[in-house]
Amino acid sequence: MKKVKKKDADTLQKSNIREEKKRMRSNKLHKWPDWIEWILCTLVSGALIFCLYRLSMLDLKIMIAIAGMLIALDLIFLVLLLKRKQFKWTSVVFRIVLLVYVLAAGYGTYTLNNTYNALNDITSSVQSIVKIDLLTKSDSSLNSIEDFANKKIGYSNSADSFAASSAMSEINTQTATVEYVDMNDYQQLYEKLMNNEIDGLIIPHNRISLLKEEYKNISKDTKTIESFEAERQIKPVSSDIDISQKPFVVYLAGIDEGDDPSIDARSDVNILVMVDPLNNQMTTVSIPRDSYVPNPALGNGSDKLTHLGNDGALNSMEGIEEAFGIDIDYFAKVNFQSLIHIVDAIGGVDVDVKIDFNEQDENRSFKKSDKIYLKKGMQTLNGKEALAYARHRKTAGYGTTGRENAQQQIIQAIMKKLTTAEGITHINDLMNVASKYVATNMPLSSIQSFVSKQLRDVKPWSVDSITLKGGSDATLTTVSMPSTPLSCYLLSPGDITKVYNAYQRMFDTSKMKDFKFDLSANPKCTIKYPKDQDISEYMITSADADRLNPYSVYYGIDRVDSSNAQVSEQRAQNNNIEIVVPQAPVYEYVPVAPSVPEDTGNPGDNTTTPSVPDDTGNTGDNTTTPDVPADPGTTPDVPVDPGTDEGGSVPSEPVVPPADSSGQETN
Repeated sequence: MKKVKKKDADTLQKSNIREEKKRMRSNKLHKWPDWIEWILCTLVSGALIFCLYRLSMLDLKIMIAIAGMLIALDLIFLVLLLKRKQFKWTSVVFRIVLLVYVLAAGYGTYTLNNTYNALNDITSSVQSIVKIDLLTKSDSSLNSIEDFANKKIGYSNSADSFAASSAMSEINTQTATVEYVDMNDYQQLYEKLMNNEIDGLIIPHNRISLLKEEYKNISKDTKTIESFEAERQIKPVSSDIDISQKPFVVYLAGIDEGDDPSIDARSDVNILVMVDPLNNQMTTVSIPRDSYVPNPALGNGSDKLTHLGNDGALNSMEGIEEAFGIDIDYFAKVNFQSLIHIVDAIGGVDVDVKIDFNEQDENRSFKKSDKIYLKKGMQTLNGKEALAYARHRKTAGYGTTGRENAQQQIIQAIMKKLTTAEGITHINDLMNVASKYVATNMPLSSIQSFVSKQLRDVKPWSVDSITLKGGSDATLTTVSMPSTPLSCYLLSPGDITKVYNAYQRMFDTSKMKDFKFDLSANPKCTIKYPKDQDISEYMITSADADRLNPYSVYYGIDRVDSSNAQVSEQRAQNNNIEIVVPQAPVYEYVPVAPSVPEDTGNPGDNTTTPSVPDDTGNTGDNTTTPDVPADPGTTPDVPVDPGTDEGGSVPSEPVVPPADSSGQETN
């Protein structure tokens, strides 16, 4: 055996040591990227756990389980990293796994953080913004507030005291010698401006859109000297209702002006969303924008529902509560322009368009190249097409009812899309849009509680809709425009009852065995809701149609302001306004006698004549006279309101509409 010299052995050992050190250094160098990835894994895991906790939409046990899994994964990655002695192909796989985990957990963290921030932005808006303009004639030499020294400026304290006082305080800081002229009618103020009786006009920006209905050239005939903004504080919701366990109602207002949902403007879309979280039932109610309802901001004078939005969503809520006798818990304001961005953000919506039509674009342009053309049938609509479908009402026979149905179709299509895999992938785009164009007074904690309950108990929801069409069109003068009769819509007593019944059914805990009829007299449902319907003294319905004067302002059917009636009538004549006289609903009762076999008098005939009880209950004779119903004027049976037989409405309505009002016309 060949002997190895000691010198050579030492050399070989040193060489091996050097190689081992080299491999160790190399392994350490190769591990640095892995250590960086592991640190990133730990950071994103911590961030993901924090975002889950802050969002508070998962059950605590589930959150603890997820946190435990994430921490366990980080520890497993650490052990594998420490045990690795040299760089192999498995090291490449390990590095790829770490990278995928970092990307996935990072995306989850971003999505959760984005969702929380969006919901926080949507729910943190506690003010409504009123924009106010100081107008003068376009050919006026006045160009600044300072130029109004010793001039006259008109305003309306009764219509907009908050806006007027805010603008006047700003004007007075720049010139203190202005003479202010107060009137309760912007139309008369505008005409005084045009006739040089006043030099300027303080008017909220949303009121200008009302004047445009009559004065088409107002934009050309006037110029804006200064614009002001005033913030109207909205009281935080004080209700402690747990919407995960108890029914609630949300008023959805679609604002068709600007792109900021905090701006007060006319509400062209007015939808009630009634939610029963225990039975997973949702009912949407479309209320016509022209409905004649009390306006709380103007002393509960009758007004078009769309005008109530000029004084904020809370004002619209209170007016609807007054009209239907129900409680509304929250509001959500959505700008019409946002519909374009929301639909586009989720990749379009599938809608069954009911008619062929063309409509102006989002900028209200009627140019042929700008108009939106849609054909009847199921199709995927983009944002602009969805907005056009939600706005359209000019096609004959389609009208306001068709538009309201279309709006409900769009809402349901959006909700359906959000439950699909494609919709979920667009969640971040949707949250970015919602934070800019949606505002609500629903607390974030309530939303978190509701979503948490739904995630714990996943069940399908049933959604139905109610459209109110049993009323009557009418030309009436409103409290917000007391000098011009406008196109309005009188809700029917049956429509009001229909909404009230849908609301009360959410709180009804009666059992099927409690449902019965008393057939001994006139059939009448014996179920009674916990809360009786509160009929507002300010609400006017189609049953009051024959008592209405189209030129007077009403604060309830028995309180009439006719101070501007002559001006209103004269303006209607000058502008050739067609006065649509509303018709009170007619309920006809046609008694039908039961069929009775003819008495032939033949003894051999086996046919017998039934015994019919007389008034005393005797049945001893064979009199064939049938039991004739009572006089239609006295029968307690109330025929069905023509507005309640709609296929999409609520099937049973225990509360009977009030009888038609009668009386002489009030001047």
